[in-house]
Parts: sequence; C-alpha cells; structure tokens
Amino acid sequence: MTLFSLKALSQGAFSENNPQTIVTGTQQLNDTTSINAVIKKADGIREQVIDSALVLYNQAMRACQLHQYNYGMAKALFGISRCYNNKEQKESSVFYARQALNWCPNDIRGHELIASVYLALSEIYYYQNRYDSCSYYRYTALRELENNKVTNPRAQIGVLCSILQFWLNAHEDIHNDLYIREVVQRINNIERNAQATNDSSLLLKIYFHKGGYYNNIGQNDSARYYCERHLQLGQALKASPSMTIATLLNIGLTYMDDKRPEAALQYYKKALAEIPEQRQSENRYVIFANIFQGEAYAMQHDWKKAIAITEPALAEANNFQIMHLSDHAHKTLADAYEALGQYKKANEHRKQYSLLRDSVQRIQKLEMMYDMEVKYRLSDKDKQLAQQELAIERNESRLKTKNFWIIAISASFILILAIGVLIYRNNYHKQTLQAEKIRNLRQEIQIASLQAMVNGEEKERSRIARELHDGIGGTLGAIRTRVSAMVRKYKTAHTNDDFTELMQMLEEASADLRKTAHNLMPEILLQEGLAKASLLFCERLRKGHSLQINTEIWGKVRRLPGDVELTAYRIIQELMHNMLKHAGATQALVQIVFHESQLCITVEDNGRGMPADDSQGEGIGLRTIRERVKLLNGQIDTVSTPGEGTSVYIELNLAATNQTKQL
Repeated sequence: MTLFSLKALSQGAFSENNPQTIVTGTQQLNDTTSINAVIKKADGIREQVIDSALVLYNQAMRACQLHQYNYGMAKALFGISRCYNNKEQKESSVFYARQALNWCPNDIRGHELIASVYLALSEIYYYQNRYDSCSYYRYTALRELENNKVTNPRAQIGVLCSILQFWLNAHEDIHNDLYIREVVQRINNIERNAQATNDSSLLLKIYFHKGGYYNNIGQNDSARYYCERHLQLGQALKASPSMTIATLLNIGLTYMDDKRPEAALQYYKKALAEIPEQRQSENRYVIFANIFQGEAYAMQHDWKKAIAITEPALAEANNFQIMHLSDHAHKTLADAYEALGQYKKANEHRKQYSLLRDSVQRIQKLEMMYDMEVKYRLSDKDKQLAQQELAIERNESRLKTKNFWIIAISASFILILAIGVLIYRNNYHKQTLQAEKIRNLRQEIQIASLQAMVNGEEKERSRIARELHDGIGGTLGAIRTRVSAMVRKYKTAHTNDDFTELMQMLEEASADLRKTAHNLMPEILLQEGLAKASLLFCERLRKGHSLQINTEIWGKVRRLPGDVELTAYRIIQELMHNMLKHAGATQALVQIVFHESQLCITVEDNGRGMPADDSQGEGIGLRTIRERVKLLNGQIDTVSTPGEGTSVYIELNLAATNQTKQL
C-alpha cells in the first residue's frame, strides 16, 4: 500500500499555537510588514481555529486592496482556499485558489507561490480520484519553476516530492522506471545539500517522502528508518502534529505490507491518540486510521471488529467525498461479510470495490500522459534550440556590419586601459615589494629574538648543570666518602643499620643529581647525537615510571647541526614531561624520522587527552615547543580526543646536506 504524500497530509495539520486561540477585534494595517504579520498569524492557526483564520485573511485582503499589495492579496486568497479545504468544502477551496493565481506578481516569490497553489489544487483532485487533473497541476507546477529559473530548494523539493508521490501511486512497478529514478536522484542531490547546510526543516520533508519511496519498492526496513528519522527530527523542530500522525500511519502501513497486523495496529492507535478530541469528527486522519485498522483486523480474521470500525469510516469518507481509500474499505467489508456468511452484503461491497478498481484504466491513461509529457518536453526543448539557432544566425549578419566600429572603439579603449593597468601594476608591485621587505624584517627580528631567548636558556641550563655536577655533586661525593670512613671506623652492631640507610640516601641523592644535570645538558647528545640521546632518555623514563614507551628511529641516521639536535631533544623532553604530568597515559610512542631535508618527530599517548573546550588556552610548555619549532621554520600539528589520547606531529627544516656528517 502506498504511503501518503506530505503535501496531502499537511492539509489536515494542526496548529502549533495555543488551541484556544480566538481572533477578536481588528487591528490597523498600515504597511506591508503588518499585513505579512497578520497573514503569518493566520497561517499558524488555520488548521485548528479555521473561522478565526478566515477573519484574519479577510482583514489582510482589505488592507492589501488599500495598499495595492498584490503578493499579500495572493497569499491571503491562498490561505482562504486552504481554510475551506480543511473544512472539506472543495469547491470553495478551488475557487479561492484560482483567484489567488490572478494576484501573484511576476517575480521569483510570485512564481514560487504559483507553484504552491498548483500543488494545492493537485492534492484536492488527488483525494477525489481525479488523477488527470492531479497530474496536470503537478507538472504545471514543475514547468512554473523551470521556466522561471526558480532555484529555491524548498520550492523544488515540494514539486519533486509531489510528482514522486503521484507516480508511486500510479505505477504498480517502479523499480525500472527511469523517470522516477531521475526524480529520486534530484531529491537525493537536494538532500545532500541540506545535510551539508544542516537545513533540518528541508530534511524533514525529504525523509517523509523517501519513506514512501522505499515502501513502494518493497524495502520496508529502509522505509521505517526514514519514517523514524522524520519523527525524531519533527520532535526536535516541534513540527506540526499532522506530520507526526501521518508518519505513524505510514509506519503502520509498512507493517501491514510485512503481514504484521499487530504492530500496525499499535501505530494506528498512536496516530489516533495524537488527534485532539475536538477535531475527531472533522479530521480525515480519523477516517484513514479507521480504514487501516479495519484492514488489520481483517488480516487477523477478527471480522466483526473489522466491520464495526470500517463501516462508519466509509460513511464518513463518502460524506466528505474522500474517495482515495474507499476501495480498501469496500474490499475489507466484502471479505468480512463473506467470512461471516452474509453473502448479499459481501456481493454489494465487492461490486463497489470492482467499480473503484476500474480506475486502473485511468492509471494506464496516466502512463500514456507521462509518455506524451516526456515527448512534449523533449520536442519543446528541440523547438527552443532551433529558434535560438535562427536568432543567432540573424544576429551574426547584423553584427558583421558593426564589427569595424566596434573593433576601432575597442582598440582605443583597450590601449587606454592597458596604460592604466601598467601604471597600476607598477605602483602595486612597488607596494608589494615594500610590504614584503617589512614582513621579512619583522620575521628576522622575531627569529633573532627567539634565537637569543633559546640560546640564553641553553646557556643557563649548562651553567646550572655544571654547578649541580661540580658543586653540589662534589659536595655530596665528599659527604659520602666521610660517612663511609666513619662507618668503617665506628662500625658497631648498634649503628650499622642507621649508617647503611644514610649511605643509601646519599647514593639516591647523588643519582638524582646526576640525572637532573644530565637532563639539563646531556653529554650523550653532544657526543653521540639526537638518536642515541633520545633512546637513552626514553629508556630512563621507562625505568623510572609505569609507562610503556616505544621508541622508533627511521631513515638514514646522521648528525645534525647542534642547534637542530638540541631543539629536537628539548621538544621531546618537554612533550614527555607534559605526558607524565598531565596525560595519565600507560603507553607512549616516540618516533624520529630522518629525511633528506626534514626531521619529523611524532609523540603519541593513550592518556586522557586535552579538553575540547580548553578555556585556559595552551600551557607554557606547549607554547615553548611552538616557539622552538617556529625558530627552525617548522610546523606542529596537535590532535587530541578527550579520553582517547593526544598525538603531536612536528616537522623541522634541516640545514644544507653539506653541514651534516654521517654517523
């Protein structure tokens, strides 16, 4: 069974406004802004408080006549047409829709409104089973957009979805229909653009119709997926309740196709629960839901329930001249009465069902109309191309007589323009060179400042390392020697444990001091180079902490200029210390890759990562690293995911190859 179209279901929509909204009194409308506000207010309440909406539309019409505001007049007339459609007064609805067409202005929004009116007329004829008129107005809406180059995606999706819905109902098998595939492709293109721009209201409409498409090709799981997406998005956007009701009914229909009437009944009842009690008597959704429930009970062979719920629904459908689902109701009743042995009634409903199913002939006519439509559009394009070619030939003959004067005037103009361009380019080039010199000077000053700062830091580190090693280190060595002599001299059973503990503490202090001095100015870096110094540093960290460090050296290892090796070593030191302090990691990777003209450093961990909304900015350590990288014209890239770890990738530009030496 084919799912509903969004445009058709929207005709029975409820207002999101206060259901008790009543229009009392009038207000003075002095300009188009106030008129538009009144029309917008009427649009919001016309699905539930129709009479109040009619008062507002008529008030807007009088103001539009006074201010000669044609677009507002067309909008008000179209709103009145929708009100009468909600009242199920189809003739009045058609009358006011045709009146609205006479007031639409000849601009983009006017053409968009014309297309909307055509679609509204097509929906009226659709529920009356007048498929020929329905088809005509939907294709007329499409030509209105194409002929006037209307590119608004909302207008396009409205027309494309209405045409898709029409052919889904007209065709028994759409799997291989090239025209439907073309329409679906255009809808998919608009969907991708809507997803890229996060246009939720447009996606809401697209998901509804894609649910119908997948149901028609027998992919009900996909149909239910898009229906559920539509429900979720509609809840987030606080969409009209009618859209929720329609989607719930559509999900029920997919379960009916899967022969699961119990699940279908649950969704039909959910849909009925969404309809306010005061609208139950005049709402077409009640008719649809009851007809569908009757089919579900018939599928369960609960014939009495099927009759009890279908007969009143069929009577209401006939009362409101809603012929769209009457054939389903007659078939349900025919099957139910036949099962109960009431063959006379079963025969009557079977005849009515057969008469309504004769509309298959109409579908065949529509398919012929479709072929004619395609041929017409192709021939119309060919005709336009022929006319354009004829016009081009005529214009070419006229242009030949004017070419001489055009060439002479153009040459003079081009000469003047060329002189002006040359003068401008000369001035611009001078300004560009001057700006480039200023930028280079600033960059040189900045690099010199950074170089001085780094050199000062390294000198200070060397001085502190020497003082620690030669000064405090020597003092600790002397203390250790004296204490050792005292142990040998005064060794007794009473003092043995205390001296032993004291000697151990002195050994640990000496080891810590040597480690600190080495970190400040590692001798192995100066003697063996970056690769071995980094391996030794990581190995010491691994032994002193519960951290598994994997160190990898790739490429052709060689000695680099001193400033490059020292900068790279300090960067690795700072990154590893930051990891130990803040990351809480259990595993880490340090990778050094030697390229011909670059040195690449990667440090990764599986720690807690950096906060996504770090309001305090970067720490001193990371800022220092960035300054060191900038000093060597390098680049740094940091990727961090909270709870998953941090990855830092650094590229440093190396000095010329002849300034390096092989290890």
